[in-house]
Amino acid sequence: MRIPEAISDYGSVNSDGKKSVSYGILFDKTADTLEALNGTLRAAKRQKKVSFDAELLMMPRDKDVQVVLLEA
Repeated sequence: MRIPEAISDYGSVNSDGKKSVSYGILFDKTADTLEALNGTLRAAKRQKKVSFDAELLMMPRDKDVQVVLLEA
């Protein structure tokens, strides 16, 4: 499973009309399929495919940070 599909599958539409999901849910739901979730999210953020308000996402500290899908 890729990040865009995971956000679409487990997230919901936010107030800006974009799909988003909390990092905690994304972490729990993709633990078996995306071993390098944090690195993948950081790369996707650099490519402007997702956004989140943290430099580095860590569990459980950032479990409520929203990961927003900018482009599929």
